[in-house]
Amino acid sequence: MVRWGVLASAVALLSSATGASADTKSLARAGSWEAFGGTTTTGRGVCGISAEPAGHYFGLKQFAGGKTFTIQMGTKEWQADNGTKVPLTLRFDNNPVWRATGTVFHFDDGDAGLQFDVNRDEMGTFGREFRASSQLVIQFEGDRFPRWLMGLEGTMAVDSAFQNCMRGLQ
Repeated sequence: MVRWGVLASAVALLSSATGASADTKSLARAGSWEAFGGTTTTGRGVCGISAEPAGHYFGLKQFAGGKTFTIQMGTKEWQADNGTKVPLTLRFDNNPVWRATGTVFHFDDGDAGLQFDVNRDEMGTFGREFRASSQLVIQFEGDRFPRWLMGLEGTMAVDSAFQNCMRGLQ
């Protein structure tokens, strides 16, 4: 993946879109952020970091056996059909912009979400910016959805639990 190219290809809908019906547990909490680990509804191992301030869910997940990290975001405010492609940008503080195309899916609770992958070889840079920045700005091409501003306070504190969980993924 190249920052100025497509962040990652859109991925197929995962049956484990939320941790609510999966067998996961909280590993650490700091600010609005939580590290979690366990299994999906299909029994696949998963580790992640997520937050849901003001009803806006953002999660970074690593699934067992995966060669990418999955980003999922969503809110009950969005209305969109499954499979719709939505170009977007993410920017951590004043770092260069990341570009992606999210694919619309619906979480188990019916809320619309977007999902895309980050290649593992770029996760170091993505993770470093995610942990070290104070704010994430997400913009959706053509103003498809309103811009999101997310505080990242706490991401550094939950990262070690996330890293430990990933080392244990089978």
